[in-house]
Amino acid sequence: MHPLARSLPDDASPDLALRVRADQLHLLFRQSFPAVYISVLVAAIVCQTLWGEVRHELLLGWLFVLCFCSMLRYTLFRQYWKCQPQGLQILDWEKPYALTLFATSSFWGLGMLWFVSESTLLYRLVEFLFLLGMSAGAFSHYSARRYMVMGAMTSVLLPTTLWFVACGQPMEVSLGVAALLFIGVLIQAGNAMSAAQADNFRLTYRLEAARQKAEQMAHTDELTGLENRRAFFEQGQVLANYCERKRLPLSVVMIDADHFKQINDRFGHAIGDAVLRHLAVQLKESRRKSDICGRLGGEEFAMLLPDTPLGEAMVLAERLCRACAGQTLRIDGETVVNTVSIGVASEGYTIEHMLSCADEALYQAKAAGRNRVMAWSDQDVVAT
Repeated sequence: MHPLARSLPDDASPDLALRVRADQLHLLFRQSFPAVYISVLVAAIVCQTLWGEVRHELLLGWLFVLCFCSMLRYTLFRQYWKCQPQGLQILDWEKPYALTLFATSSFWGLGMLWFVSESTLLYRLVEFLFLLGMSAGAFSHYSARRYMVMGAMTSVLLPTTLWFVACGQPMEVSLGVAALLFIGVLIQAGNAMSAAQADNFRLTYRLEAARQKAEQMAHTDELTGLENRRAFFEQGQVLANYCERKRLPLSVVMIDADHFKQINDRFGHAIGDAVLRHLAVQLKESRRKSDICGRLGGEEFAMLLPDTPLGEAMVLAERLCRACAGQTLRIDGETVVNTVSIGVASEGYTIEHMLSCADEALYQAKAAGRNRVMAWSDQDVVAT
């Protein structure tokens, strides 16, 4: 079964929004790991390019800090993949991810601002090209989360851009204005991409919810919420085969609501449906986790009891029979007596044959006056 087999939230629920955030963060961890190495590699190329232009101690200090931040990010990624968080637990890693990302991108932006202030015009152009490339890289790696991509791009590019605008020189001002436009375009594109990915995740959850609903409708009786006839036979035979392999006893209990046609004729089908729903509740309360319980049709129900010999199945059936007889139902102002007749069998491991035997015992229980339990054996039907 799918790990989201529990009921899925609708589109407007806060829980769905958290799941989408967790999926986006997981996608960030998957797609942004190469950025850890790329950041260090490009920083080394920058240092080599500016080696004759900027003070060496400044370049090496900046490179050392970036390597340290990248090592922190590398450690975070390693821990994440080692822990393999699932579901909403992924969100616990969001804050460390954001802190290490913004620390690295901020040192990129502040370091390049320092280099620009010490460089000639030609090298400023070169440095500006490096910044544009890093901003584009931030867009490609962090677009899964809107605030991540906006924060990474602006912290890398904005310090130098503002310096260019404030510099007052025509060339630098032109570069600054162009950079501001570039930032605006990337932010808009990042918002659109992040929204599209969020919509894709929401669509995935909607499709999963629809698939589960269709699967549930195919295997669940709509009126009672129990397994329908098809599901009872499919799941029942799997359970029967398991019991046969393990040499475990297997019993089946068939339950029929007494005088159900008279209840429908006297009180109407709405009251009859309420009686069946109440009987289903009684069956659910009587069943064990390993049992299979279903509505075979009309007022007929069945329970399949693994690792249960005939005697124990009879005890359970008697308890169910007494529970139903001991309750007088008040439904829409009407008083309804809801007794049941039950047939029990423990013969072989073929569902059809076991149900046939239990049905014969059930027929004898109804013929003997109803509101009782009968057990089938290969010799005769045994009354209790």
